[in-house]
Formats: sequence, C-alpha cells, structure tokens
Amino acid sequence: MKKLIIVLVILAIGGFFGYKYLYQSHRNIEKEEASFNLEAISLVKEFSKDAELASKKYLNKTIIVKGALTEIESNSLMLANAAYCTFDANHGILETNLNSVYSIKGRCIGYDELLEIVKLDQASIIK
Repeated sequence: MKKLIIVLVILAIGGFFGYKYLYQSHRNIEKEEASFNLEAISLVKEFSKDAELASKKYLNKTIIVKGALTEIESNSLMLANAAYCTFDANHGILETNLNSVYSIKGRCIGYDELLEIVKLDQASIIK
C-alpha cells in the first residue's frame, strides 16, 4: 500500500511538471528586450561560417535585424535577401517601400543552408 502511494505521488508530480512544460505561457516577442541587434547580412555570414556556433548564440532568442527591404509578401518580409521575417498578421508595408531600410524584431528560428537565409517568426517592425 505504501509503494502504491509513493508511485501515485511521483506520477502526480511528473504529470504536473509535464503539464506546465507543454502549456507554458506564449512569449510576447514584441515586448521582449532583444538579445542582439545586427545587420541581416552579418547574421547570415555568422551562420554560413559556423552554423552550430551561431545556432547556439541566436536560436530561439529575440533579435533585431536591419537591412534593405528586398521582398514583400502579405505576412512576411525579406531583408537584404538574408533575413526572412514572418509576421502573425499583415504588416501593412507596401511594394513602394522596396529598398527602404527597416529594423525588424523577431525570434530567430533557424538558418536555411540551401537558401542561405536566417528565419525569424513573431516579427514586428521597430519604429
């Protein structure tokens, strides 16, 4: 009987921590302070030089990237053909703003070696 109680307590504690891990609160990247602020091209150079080291440094961190706007889609932008930034909603930037310089804050989610671009999600435009 005592072993059964111990097992149930351990399962309950494990279940509690598992639930907390799975359903942790959503990060608000827009309100988070950026860990890094750099040019989009510099960021890609770091990843192409040593992807493993750059991943440890930037992956899942809030960063600000700056560069000329080279591509516009309804929910995403490309800066300097180096940083692909995905927004949760329409960003409102028009095609006439191509080649204008923007600073975008977002969460670094990885590097695409084939296309040689860094990807950010939950992006927001820095005023």
